[in-house]
Amino acid sequence: MSKSLLITGRLFFLVLILLSNSSITYAEATKLKISVSGVKGELKTNVYANLSLQQRQAGDTVLDEQTIRRLHRKAEKEIRIALQPFGYYKPKITSRLEATNDGWLASYQIQPGPPIKLSQVEISIHGAGKNDSALKKWRKHFPLRKGDALRQQAYEDAKSELLQLLQERGYLERKLEQHEILVDLKNYRATIALSVNTGPRYRFGEVEFQQDILKESMLRRYLPFKTDDPYDANKLLKLQRALSNSGYYQRIDIQPLLDQTRDKKIPVTVILEPRKPTRYTTGLGYGTDTGPRISFGIERRYHNYLGYKISGDVKLSEIRQEASARYRIPLERPQTDFSELIAASVNEQTGTSSRRTRKIGISANHKLRYLQRTVAISYEIEDYRIADRSDYSSLLIPLITLQYIKADNRIHTRRGWHARATLKGATELLLSNTSFVQTQFGTTFIHSFGNSGRFISRADIGVSWLAELAELPASQRFFTGGDRSVRGYRYASLGPTDNNGKTIGGKHLLTGSVEYEFPIAKNFALATFFDTGNSFNSFADFELKQSAGFGLHWFLPVGTLRLDLASAFMEEGKPWRIHLSIGPDM
Repeated sequence: MSKSLLITGRLFFLVLILLSNSSITYAEATKLKISVSGVKGELKTNVYANLSLQQRQAGDTVLDEQTIRRLHRKAEKEIRIALQPFGYYKPKITSRLEATNDGWLASYQIQPGPPIKLSQVEISIHGAGKNDSALKKWRKHFPLRKGDALRQQAYEDAKSELLQLLQERGYLERKLEQHEILVDLKNYRATIALSVNTGPRYRFGEVEFQQDILKESMLRRYLPFKTDDPYDANKLLKLQRALSNSGYYQRIDIQPLLDQTRDKKIPVTVILEPRKPTRYTTGLGYGTDTGPRISFGIERRYHNYLGYKISGDVKLSEIRQEASARYRIPLERPQTDFSELIAASVNEQTGTSSRRTRKIGISANHKLRYLQRTVAISYEIEDYRIADRSDYSSLLIPLITLQYIKADNRIHTRRGWHARATLKGATELLLSNTSFVQTQFGTTFIHSFGNSGRFISRADIGVSWLAELAELPASQRFFTGGDRSVRGYRYASLGPTDNNGKTIGGKHLLTGSVEYEFPIAKNFALATFFDTGNSFNSFADFELKQSAGFGLHWFLPVGTLRLDLASAFMEEGKPWRIHLSIGPDM
């Protein structure tokens, strides 16, 4: 026999042995089922996660009997360890391993026993941050107190939150001097001891802006802090939001240079990437009040290095055509305060009146503590027709508006309140052909009841002081009825009438609405509502029209699409009217 043939034979014999061993190993492998009872929720999840049997089974399809028995012997200890983070240190565990027709069943019956309670919780904060209000708030809301069951994860989460808070507040030299949980199994109680030395609080250093479109002195108006103020990372987030809302920049990268501190001051670099200088917008819409709508807009985001903006808009619908131009000037607090020059022309034709109004004006907008205040003055020239009477007016109108908005989401509000009050007027003594004073108050209140629906209420009140209604142009009279007013009636169809029964508008306004909306599917809800209101000339003698109905609401990214069907049940025949509108809640 040749040498090569001998080698080939040996290799063949070796392969047979390997194949034989593999077959034996596979034959000995078997399926395994694991059952844990007596606990549920996060305890059960943690028990499964801690069992070596479960981990090995997740990695391998089958295990051999020897491995199953070996890991089963470790299971009781692993279960005890898995229960301890939740405060259970005296569990009773019954374990069984038995053969079944399908393989093996490992079952573990757990009686967790009473949780160990905290006999003492000692938290000490000292150093420069001892009296820091944010740290005091953290201490007040520490999740574990004397008498509570020990939950180790809650402790670890609170400790991590403390360290993160210290970093955000500028305590860069913070040190945990003591952080431990002591478990006394003999007396079955536990204590927590946590002591931190905050060290000194660092301060804001110099701020460097890296951009080339705006004057730096303009950008510094956005800073919510000054050099040498105590460091606070939340103020950097506030700065980022303000710069983002300004519309000048598409990318904002704010970097506190923690590794470049000097004299316990943290320098800050703000890297800004500008948006395109010009923005174009278009829009399409439809409403039963307006018919089809289309709009075009252009905005020059930064007209000069001081951040002035120029914008123009054209809005067209069946009943209204409007063109306007605005020149916005940022003020000392540009994130909230600005002044505007405006010129506009409006043509409007409703079933009760028509008008052409041209105006120029200037306004100043300021954010007060809780309110947005607008003070403005405009000169308006108007040609109008109401019923069968045509006329002309020229008015110099000073105006002040106060507005309050608090909402969790302006587009789809779950809870919120919007209130707006306006006072305006004109006098024949100053560039006006009539005198009047008018005030209007409007409010919207929305409150949700969990997932069961939400309650929506609206109210509007308007009052005018003047000698004769005939002296008031169409744009300054009150009309009501329509999609966002008293549904069931045509837009601007309600109000006092002339001798021929044609609506001519009124001096005063009073409307109200209550609505309940309940979800039926994702992004859809049914609504039922009651509306009432009218415009009138005398508080001593007026009639409030009423309507009620139901609707289907579809929640879209741009707002709510409302399809409402309302009955004017005070009218003869109780006619029904469809209303379709779209827009944000507030």
